[in-house]
Amino acid sequence: MDTRIDVMLQGGQFKRLLEEQSMELRDKYGLKRAELEILYYLSHCGNQNTSSDIHRTLMMNRGHISQAVDQLCRKKYIVAIPDNDDRRYVHYETTEQAVELIDELTRRREEIHNRILKGISASELETFRRVFEKISENMKEIK
Repeated sequence: MDTRIDVMLQGGQFKRLLEEQSMELRDKYGLKRAELEILYYLSHCGNQNTSSDIHRTLMMNRGHISQAVDQLCRKKYIVAIPDNDDRRYVHYETTEQAVELIDELTRRREEIHNRILKGISASELETFRRVFEKISENMKEIK
């Protein structure tokens, strides 16, 4: 068994890199790691913007999500919008006040992606995506 696959799927090395690279932004804006992750996600997720969507995509603890969105709402980086069709759901959207932070966060993520993907061709990246999708589908079938 190749333990590198286990390590790659856990994403620990990438998470640690993001953690290190986001420290300055966390200090500058007074946000926690989970708040930055959720803000970044909400700025790129389209209509998949409920707590359930955040949980499903980021695989974060529901309690952490709840605390983070409350804090982001208090700081006016996001707004909570009740769903028109189902009152159990709340949609979260970023605000104008969050634009500068999101721009910085996006720029830093793009820099990280460019650095970690250095030397990888477009075809190699496409192969990686296809393999990862197959692995993800296989893991879903195991549940």
